[in-house]
Amino acid sequence: MQPLLSVECLSKNYGHGDIFHDVSFTVDAGETIGLFGMSGSGKSTLGKCLIGLERVSSGHVLFEGVDLFTLSERKLRKLRPAMQMLFQHPEMSMDPRMRLCDSVTEPLAYHERRKRSDVFLDLLPLIAAVGLRSDLFSCYPNQLSGGEIQRAMMVKIYSLSPKLIIADEPTSMLDMSVQAQIFGLMKNLQKKNNTACVFISHDPYVMLAMCDCIGILDGVRFRMMSAEEFAEYVAILSV
Repeated sequence: MQPLLSVECLSKNYGHGDIFHDVSFTVDAGETIGLFGMSGSGKSTLGKCLIGLERVSSGHVLFEGVDLFTLSERKLRKLRPAMQMLFQHPEMSMDPRMRLCDSVTEPLAYHERRKRSDVFLDLLPLIAAVGLRSDLFSCYPNQLSGGEIQRAMMVKIYSLSPKLIIADEPTSMLDMSVQAQIFGLMKNLQKKNNTACVFISHDPYVMLAMCDCIGILDGVRFRMMSAEEFAEYVAILSV
């Protein structure tokens, strides 16, 4: 069986040197791969390249065997529901002029040509699953806490039943107790839907809690480790 996502010899530069170079790995359905590196290591740029939000300088990204960078913009748009990105600042993905109920129903209403009110009714079980009250969705983003907005963003993303989620530091702006809740929700939804995840973080302990194996961006070098090997790597860093 072919991997859901295959990354082959991926490189990216902006004309003043490589951001990352010769990155290769695969992700299977239901698997979580971590991308670890310090600030400025290129991990967020790599995450955007994995779903075609940024072009690469060389290499290939194959989603279900299809090279994303050979597709027309129209065909890439058709794949978008299956590939979603959960950002560090979820409020930036929410229109401040729209109520949450409109924001979270917009993608599904668009792709399925349905009324937003009907979509919202279908999303009630998912809203309950992420621990939010349905009446909160009549609010605007600035009326909610960071944790509530991130949960609402999870409703928006998981409503599309994506096969792959790129999670870019999704909890780094939240306190520790809320982080733990979001991690638990992500794991539960991932298991339920057999979703693959690429989890991006600079926190090694988050990597160990969430990931099956971890790729390290160190300068332009890239190397993949099992969770056990990464735990040893973190122990050495801590000395």
